[in-house]
Amino acid sequence: METPPGPERVSRRLREQFAPAYLAISGLVQVLVLDALIARVEGDYTEYGAVEWLVAVATFLVCVDIWHEYLMTVLSHVWLPGLLDSLVPFAFLVSELLMVHFVGEDLRGWLLGYGLVALVGVAAWAQRNLRIRQFADEERDVPLALAARHWYRGALAVAVTAFGLLGWLLYDALGLESAQLAVAVAGLAGVVVIIASSVPMWNEILRYARGEPVGTDRSGRASRTDRSR
Repeated sequence: METPPGPERVSRRLREQFAPAYLAISGLVQVLVLDALIARVEGDYTEYGAVEWLVAVATFLVCVDIWHEYLMTVLSHVWLPGLLDSLVPFAFLVSELLMVHFVGEDLRGWLLGYGLVALVGVAAWAQRNLRIRQFADEERDVPLALAARHWYRGALAVAVTAFGLLGWLLYDALGLESAQLAVAVAGLAGVVVIIASSVPMWNEILRYARGEPVGTDRSGRASRTDRSR
C-alpha cells in the first residue's frame, strides 16, 4: 500500500529540515555560551593562574565538543524529532552557563556545572542511540551496527559525569581545595579524551561514505556504500 501524498510530503519536509534546524539551534546555544565565557574571562584574566586558565580552556573545549557531536550526528543520521530532541539543546545551554558562571571563581561550583553538562551529554547520547534504533528500518544510509557500536563513548561520558558530580559533592571530604591544579588538569583531560574518542567513529563514517571497508556488520560482512540494500 502506497503512502498517501500528504504524510509523505510532511515526512520528507521534516527530514529535510532536521539537520539545518538542529545545527542552527546548537550553534546558537554555543554562541551564547562562548559569549558568556569571553565576558567572564575578559573581566578577570589578569588575575588568572594556571588553574583558572586550565578551567577556561576546558570550558571552551566542552563547547567545541558539543558542537562537534551535533555535527556528526545530524550529518550522518536523520529521524523525526520529538519533544526530548527539542529539550536537549536547552538543557545543554542551562548547564553550560552554570559551568561558565564559576570559571575563575569557584572550582567546586565549576565541577558541578562540568558534571551536569556531561550528564546531559549522557542523556543526549542515549537519546541518539534510541532514536537511531527506532528509525533503523527507515534510515538505511548508515548501518545500525556502524552507528551504535561505539559504546565506549557513552562509558567515557559517564566517567566524566561521575568525576564532576562526585568532585563537587566530596570536594571538602577529599581535600580537593589543596589539589586544585590536579583537578583542573583532570577536567581538561576528560574533555580532550572525549573529543579524541570521536575521531575513530567519524573516520569510519567518512570511510563508509567513500565506499571503503569499515569493518564488519552484524552478519560479518564488510560494510560499503555500494553494497546492495
